[in-house]
Amino acid sequence: MHAPRTSLVIHRIFHPTDFSEDSQVAFAHALKLALAYRAELTIMHVDPEVSPEGFEDFPRVRPTLAKWGLLPESSAKGDVTRLGLHIRKVRALASDAKQAIIHHLTAAPTDLMVLATHQHEGFARWVHHSLAEPVSRHMHVKTLFVPSHVQGFVDRETGNTSLNRLLLPISLTPPSQPAIDAATALVSQLNVSPVTLTLVHAGQEPDPTALVLPDKPDWSWNQLFGQGDPVEWVLAAGAEFDVDVIVMATKGQDSVLDMLRGSTTERVLRGARCPVLAIPAPLV
Repeated sequence: MHAPRTSLVIHRIFHPTDFSEDSQVAFAHALKLALAYRAELTIMHVDPEVSPEGFEDFPRVRPTLAKWGLLPESSAKGDVTRLGLHIRKVRALASDAKQAIIHHLTAAPTDLMVLATHQHEGFARWVHHSLAEPVSRHMHVKTLFVPSHVQGFVDRETGNTSLNRLLLPISLTPPSQPAIDAATALVSQLNVSPVTLTLVHAGQEPDPTALVLPDKPDWSWNQLFGQGDPVEWVLAAGAEFDVDVIVMATKGQDSVLDMLRGSTTERVLRGARCPVLAIPAPLV
């Protein structure tokens, strides 16, 4: 029997926002995770031309915590700190949001990035110049992507967590154990149960007996084996089991085909109907 490992150590969470409805959903996830990990949460917005003073248009932390029943309606900033939260708000004046975010993260690295991503296919994807995927890949940072029009596993109104069904794509390259460790650490930190974790093997897969799968009374492990396009297998399994999150290791783009079609993780992200937690493979 293996105890859950703790590979998802989080002290700093970074959440870029464009103030859209989709970003509000991602903000709820960032705030919930910051609470669970007692982490510093940095919220950043990039203005292309005029940078207003103040942060009145930023996502509201105290009203959200009050709505979740964690603070009184007339709370003070000190009440937020007593919850173990540390909030930073950053407004940048830049025409290139991607470069502004990369610049900020280079100066102030984060343990986890949480952001909304818009799903586009074909020509629409090229003209929208997707921001989330290249930023995550460039910075080599653990990233929780919350696709557009997806509620996710954190209820915006109550702050309650529904993280009972997880899907973990398994591969030889990149190695999948870091994603397994991250998934089980996340479930343990959020203290949810019961939990079903489904491993999806497609194509050439590692020896399942070599994987460390933590054993807890209220956890169950399933394994699916198949041949063919791993992206199709992952998306089909996600729909079949109505999963709450997909957790997968990623190595970014490493071939001409990947540059045209996107990496496996990016292709999963574009078709997923739930959040995707991407765990970068260790740098060698």
